[in-house]
Amino acid sequence: MHAQTRFRDMVDRCAESVFIVHHGVIAGCNAEARRVFGTPGGDALAGRALGEVLHDADDADLPVLPERLQEESVRCRLLSSGGTVMDAEISIMPCHDAAGSIEAGIAGAMLVCIRDAGAHQSLSAALFEQDQYLKLITDTAPLLISYVGPDERYRFVNLAYQQWFGHAREDIIGRSVREVVGDAYDMLQGHVQRALAGHAARFELDLATLAGERHVIAIYTPDLRGDGSVAGFSAVITDITERSKGEKALREREQQLRLITDSLPVFIAQCDRDYYLHFVNKTYADRFGFDPADVIGKRIPDIIGDEAFANLRQYMDATLRGEPQEHELGIPMADGSEHYMQLMYVPEYDADGEVVGLVAAISDISRLRDTEEKLQRRELEFKTLVENSPDIISRIDREMRHLYVNPSIEKLFTLPHQAYIGKTKSELGLPEDIVHCWDDAARKAFDSGQEQRLEFQQADELQTRYFSGRVIPEIDRWGQIESVICIAYDVTERARMEKERDELLARERAARIQAETAARARDEFLAIISHELRAPLNGIQSWAHVLENYVKDAIEIPLAQRALQGIRTGINQQVRLIEDLLDVTRMMSGRLRLVKQPMALLPALRSAVESVESAAAAKRIQLSCNYRITSEQIEGDEDRIKQIFWNLLSNAIKFTPEGGRVWLTATQADKQICVAVSDNGAGVSPEYLPNLFNRFSQRDTSSTRVHNGLGLGLFLVRNLVELHDGSVTAESEGEGKGTTFSVVFPVRVRNETYLTVGPHDMGAGHLPLPSLEGKTVLLIDDQEEARESLTVVLDAAGAEVFAAATFGQAAEWLASRAPGEYPNVLISDIAMPGEDGYAVLRRIRAWSAADGSRPLQRIPALALTAFAQREDRIRALTAGFQMHVTKPVAPEELIIVIDTLASRD
Repeated sequence: MHAQTRFRDMVDRCAESVFIVHHGVIAGCNAEARRVFGTPGGDALAGRALGEVLHDADDADLPVLPERLQEESVRCRLLSSGGTVMDAEISIMPCHDAAGSIEAGIAGAMLVCIRDAGAHQSLSAALFEQDQYLKLITDTAPLLISYVGPDERYRFVNLAYQQWFGHAREDIIGRSVREVVGDAYDMLQGHVQRALAGHAARFELDLATLAGERHVIAIYTPDLRGDGSVAGFSAVITDITERSKGEKALREREQQLRLITDSLPVFIAQCDRDYYLHFVNKTYADRFGFDPADVIGKRIPDIIGDEAFANLRQYMDATLRGEPQEHELGIPMADGSEHYMQLMYVPEYDADGEVVGLVAAISDISRLRDTEEKLQRRELEFKTLVENSPDIISRIDREMRHLYVNPSIEKLFTLPHQAYIGKTKSELGLPEDIVHCWDDAARKAFDSGQEQRLEFQQADELQTRYFSGRVIPEIDRWGQIESVICIAYDVTERARMEKERDELLARERAARIQAETAARARDEFLAIISHELRAPLNGIQSWAHVLENYVKDAIEIPLAQRALQGIRTGINQQVRLIEDLLDVTRMMSGRLRLVKQPMALLPALRSAVESVESAAAAKRIQLSCNYRITSEQIEGDEDRIKQIFWNLLSNAIKFTPEGGRVWLTATQADKQICVAVSDNGAGVSPEYLPNLFNRFSQRDTSSTRVHNGLGLGLFLVRNLVELHDGSVTAESEGEGKGTTFSVVFPVRVRNETYLTVGPHDMGAGHLPLPSLEGKTVLLIDDQEEARESLTVVLDAAGAEVFAAATFGQAAEWLASRAPGEYPNVLISDIAMPGEDGYAVLRRIRAWSAADGSRPLQRIPALALTAFAQREDRIRALTAGFQMHVTKPVAPEELIIVIDTLASRD
């Protein structure tokens, strides 16, 4: 009887409707059956025929007759007592007379179980949908997310595991942690066991993945059951490789900043608004005889005294109000002498633009004062010397007015030399040809900052006298030119001799002019080729940027990403070929110029290595560097030095098969620096080795050659090295045995007291691009493709762009703008039909609004052109452009340049 009661309770709790039927009559039912088909709270269904209770939903008058329930399972649609339709699955089982059965002794009894299949399917669908949501969320997250069971095997992983470890997630599920992470398991084992013991774990480690070694932070959270046991744990792993690199770079930059400030011969200090010191450099501490740690955190009055602080406070308080200050002050020293100090205060702002303190830079200018006095004495001596010189010497300002003229001018013209002061040559009535000659040379000197030479002659009744002149710009300490020195030498006798010599050399001069004309025509032809090849590349690069950054499918489809990478690679190769051709032409014509200056070689080597790392990685080539130099210097042009080693490294990577190795070693010995670039690639045969540095030299010139290029790289390397007073050699044991190129430079002897080596740039290219939101750009280019592509790029960066083919179109647009809506930046091509970029710039800046004002007189201007030679850049800057950028320009670079120029507006 106890067993029957327990069985009844179990059946009553069942979520399905259960009937006990005897010969088609209901003998009993559970609570769910009464709820669905009868009246809850009683046995009202007992004694009724099953066919009266169960009705087919498709035909309400058709009962579910007992004879339909002879099968073991029936699927039909039933009507509940509330009138709802149920997609029912009916199971029938016979009830045997056996001890312990609920209706023992009743022959022909059946157990009828009715389950709502529709509700079950809805629940299954809901669970499946939730599972899909979970997968979608975890697959989208830039994290590794997994669940590990108590047997240390994965029960769930997101898509990131598949991307990191190269196995499908279905293959990872069921595997142990050791099998998936490999050697890293030894570092993980303790944390795994801790999580399975019910304790949360958080730790960092280096993890080997398909993308290389990554530095990650992992969080293990145990899954505790109600009874306190551990069902497993969840793992969330975040890639913090870039953050770690950034933190390391920040520490290095802080150390470098400390090194720089400590090496400066200037006292530097930082304080807050309450005059508490937060920083002093070593120079400051050494000068005043204390340790920096002893003063950090102390107030300035407590260190220098109230009297000295009273002399400084007015400047410091003005700076704390946001007004930079500069002044000089005489300070008595302990030895009785007085030192003059130049003090500069700069306000320090927080992120909200509030002044939180100031930085003070203090220079001892006592020696400068002494030097100024010496200069004044020397100027007096110089003036005495100049006034007694037989040469004509004068100084003129930008208005062509004389500031000084020595007495020798009276030998040339009858006017006294005092009459020239404050007047121009035209106002003095000097001969027109002499006025034009001198004024033209002076203007060129002002514009270019370069010395100008000229020749002129003065005829009188007796003879014609010949003069040679020099116009020398006077550049002040701020780099400004306010006046020029003019010197004229009487070269009459030399001119006569030169005239005789010129007559003898006329034929040779004509031949030289003809050769120069041919060379100039060749250079102009190559410049035109460079322009016509570069200009289309700009559009290609701009459209590639648009596809990569603003077309959704382009960044989600691997093939599209590969195509974009191929486009960028092709553009870079094309630009490099054009530059090599132009450099070779400059070398052949003797016009290649180097801007040599003292430079540390190590940063240039590192920069060259960084520029080829991606190419090496693409071929899985191991690039090893061994720098045995530190701050050693050479006399060199930094860009050309980088070009030398870029060519050597690129050459090594190109001729090294996949999986090979390339080495770079830098050493110093016997006042020379030797840099060796070696590889284990194709090698060079002994018979070809002497021709390796020849122009257009290639071992394989067939149509089936493996390696591309023009054969100019090593020719450029040899010539550039020799222009730096160095030498380059090549060694190889034969084909297939690799090649070693050795470059030797003389070490520069340094005399500087202070030396700072430029820091190694860590990932500048990863900086986020600035937004051009709120900036208006006026673009003038005669090529429609260039206008359209650049408009799309700049518009996507947030700028408002108006593109015009001519100045006339731009002027019409400007006339329609309100006074506050004029463009912030002008971008103009140089080579355009009708009016070139220089004329367009002049007309834009001279454009007058309706009220007569010239609002664009100082508009920042960018020359975006395919003319890429140094002369073109100088001419653009001289014409008034603030920057000169060569096509094709990287859209990222263009956006940064525009943001920089707009900030000056």
